[in-house]
Amino acid sequence: MFAVGAMLALTGCAADRATPTDAAVLVAARDSTAPTPLILRTYDGSGQSVHPDFVAPGPAWGSGLKYLVSTPYPGSSDKHENPSLYASADGLTWDAAPGAPMPLTTPRTGFLSDPDIVYSEPQNDLSVYYRQADGRSDRILLMRSSDGAKWSEPLQLLSGPFATILSPSVVRRGEGDWLMWSVNASGGCHGNSTTVQLRRSANGVTWTAPEPVVLPLPTNRFAWHIDVQWIEARQEYWALFPAKAPGTCATRTLYLATSHDGVTWTTVSQPVLTAGSIPEFQHVVYRSTFAYDAASDSITFWFSGARLSGKKFFWSTAVQRRSRTGVFDAVAPAAVPEGSLKAPAGLLRFDPP
Repeated sequence: MFAVGAMLALTGCAADRATPTDAAVLVAARDSTAPTPLILRTYDGSGQSVHPDFVAPGPAWGSGLKYLVSTPYPGSSDKHENPSLYASADGLTWDAAPGAPMPLTTPRTGFLSDPDIVYSEPQNDLSVYYRQADGRSDRILLMRSSDGAKWSEPLQLLSGPFATILSPSVVRRGEGDWLMWSVNASGGCHGNSTTVQLRRSANGVTWTAPEPVVLPLPTNRFAWHIDVQWIEARQEYWALFPAKAPGTCATRTLYLATSHDGVTWTTVSQPVLTAGSIPEFQHVVYRSTFAYDAASDSITFWFSGARLSGKKFFWSTAVQRRSRTGVFDAVAPAAVPEGSLKAPAGLLRFDPP
């Protein structure tokens, strides 16, 4: 068991305030009006985490556990940014995945980031895709497990120039039908724009060349780290992603979009979440993940974001459960209006996870 990191209470933003108990998180997350900070016990002891991705394996998965993969990011230090696996019975309270190494892996060179976890029903296994970067190139690697505890050695799948294969998000639709969306930010974090690209695969290992994706956003906003899922009950893809402004990746708004083919998307006009919604996300909302429950017609979100404290960022993960109609038809008003998203001076130097 790892020491509880310095997570923030919902009632304030001082790092030394009391953390929420697991029970409080469980209660507050149900139909909550604001995201509730999670306790994630990171291997570095900081409790700071970013870039969550969720999966609930099918009924053949014997343990019945759900999984969340994320990375520590204490004070925006990429040397700790290694994929880490958590397990949960209910998706709201989390602990280290039983038997799994913590972190799952460490870099042979450069740093790691951007994990994404996928369940394959025929093989009854989990796949974790992640990025390795060194300032010159991006590499996408894969680890697999049949029990969530023992994991294969990393296998390199893709490579490209630095910042051209960000935040791989993988969906398995069926036999021989795998899709991977990623963000190409060839100008780097401080570039003026990005493009979203789609690759296809028959086995989740060998991938086609990328094709462009049409993902509309307000003027002068561009998709940053993306999470895509196939929503079987509604026969459409959903994508959740923060929006980047030119010159910075201090993303201040989080959007949801839908698509029937994964290529042409319709974006919900109002953000799902904005910076300032809770003290923990005062300055940044970042890559997040979600799960749709058709029986209750509800969506559970696991958000990540940060607040600037002095010259350092403090990163947190939070959970929120909302009705689908509440998300699509009555999205909460933006805490930061889209037309006035100029970042504080400290954010303009922001280097992203």
